[in-house]
Amino acid sequence: MLKNHSNRTLCEKVILDMEQKPIVARFILEIFGAPKEHIIKALRDHMNKVKEDYDVHYEKYAEPIPKETLFTQFVEIEVAFKDAQQLLDFCFDNMPSSIEIIKPDALSIPVKELEDVLNDFSAKIHHTDAMITNLSAQKQVLDRNTVNIFHNFIKYACATKPHTIADLSKLLGIDSNDLTQFVEHLVKKGIIKKEGTTYTTHG
Repeated sequence: MLKNHSNRTLCEKVILDMEQKPIVARFILEIFGAPKEHIIKALRDHMNKVKEDYDVHYEKYAEPIPKETLFTQFVEIEVAFKDAQQLLDFCFDNMPSSIEIIKPDALSIPVKELEDVLNDFSAKIHHTDAMITNLSAQKQVLDRNTVNIFHNFIKYACATKPHTIADLSKLLGIDSNDLTQFVEHLVKKGIIKKEGTTYTTHG
């Protein structure tokens, strides 16, 4: 009986040790922007904040790479987490472009803990969706206001004297090819009128 009790105690200790082992994962965090010096500093500043909240084992920075008018840089890091919830929090906070679980090989998560993880995941998804919806609504308002200002500016310019597309292009700093379609739309709406190659108002 003593031997069996000893074996059970040993097994319980092994299971407890296994449960206490951290989850270790490797990630790639990327940043885009310009100028190059800015993204280098921004990525290192971000990593300093990450290291305040998480157990970062190592970090390896790649050189910034030009991408059209911007630069991109990434850092490869290895982080240890106490549980799956902390791992999920890290992924939401940092949006890694690559995730690799190094250890353990398998995870055994109690149902209650899984429920907590899934509920937190769902809450964050809903929060993100609400933020996107709100930003989209704000963008629509800003777009409408910008278009109205744009309309009024063209109308005012054409009221002072007739303008060609080239004239309006210089005033607005917009390519004449992009501007033509917009100005023609104003003609169709009756906001301005076209006389030959110039645009003016009805007044």
